Amino acid sequence: MRTSLLCPRLPLWGVVALFTLGGALACPRGVSGAEPGAGTNRRLAMPASHLNRSPSEAPVICGTLGLGGAFSHQQGLPVAGAALIFRPAEAAGFLDFLYDWNTGMVLQGERLSLGRGARVLSADLILRRYRRGAGQGAPGGRIAVPFWGGGLGATSASAGDSADMPGLKYWSLVAEGGQEWRFASGRLLMVKGQLRYFAKGGADYTSWTFVAGAGVPFPF
Repeated sequence: MRTSLLCPRLPLWGVVALFTLGGALACPRGVSGAEPGAGTNRRLAMPASHLNRSPSEAPVICGTLGLGGAFSHQQGLPVAGAALIFRPAEAAGFLDFLYDWNTGMVLQGERLSLGRGARVLSADLILRRYRRGAGQGAPGGRIAVPFWGGGLGATSASAGDSADMPGLKYWSLVAEGGQEWRFASGRLLMVKGQLRYFAKGGADYTSWTFVAGAGVPFPF
């Protein structure tokens, strides 16, 4: 038929070969992702493979211990917590602009004892901005990186045996500042101070904490 002369059939391997050749000509670097900061716009670059990424860029799971207190309750009581820390390169997978701001994202859980059965329990989302150009290389690949940040928490407080203040379940505002010591292996040491504003309807559990922590790359 005339249509078969104008549009002859190609075997399946021929179609695959044409698409492969066209893709190679249109995007010769398609198999080798570009790294951010390599002279190209990172939003237009192919995503880099995580198979060969440096451990120092991986998310870190971190445990913390320290002291704290609520200004309307007792002071200097124990606080314990855990956090999953996404460095700026990883946090950009959630919010692209975080990489440009040199800002990471922290998912944090924390329990502060206030004595006599009272406590503050919170799950927080914090944006942590790191100081640009901070940290000098040290033996073993260690660098020190100061940071500050803020965020929002879903928080619950119990007054315990105290009858002069009701419990409270509400949102809290969190501000933090501290320093991370990062190692080439991806491990991390950290100290930070934190303020939490948590008050509503006459109940005030605004608190402070000071903690130290250690972390390892995640997944392990």
